[in-house]
Amino acid sequence: MREIERVLVVAGVVGSLVQGFRHDLVWFPLMLAGFGLYVVLADRALRRRMGARHWPSEGFARFTFNTNLYFAVRNLLLGALVFAVAGTVAGLVGL
Repeated sequence: MREIERVLVVAGVVGSLVQGFRHDLVWFPLMLAGFGLYVVLADRALRRRMGARHWPSEGFARFTFNTNLYFAVRNLLLGALVFAVAGTVAGLVGL
């Protein structure tokens, strides 16, 4: 999963930079869908591995889901910041 997280972070930052220069807001729903899909698939994979062991594993699954959700929100905000900076720079340069 860590490799997927790294790819998502790099793709989010680079995509926000490129789309910010292009002033293309379609990037945000795509980025939101990508991170949302990651959160849901990671949770389902963890719950599938847990199996019938319910009580102690349920707390860990909730913790992991919340951690992945924080990861997604943090990177969406980082992407929005990079997008805004790139759009501002592109506007100042005249692109």
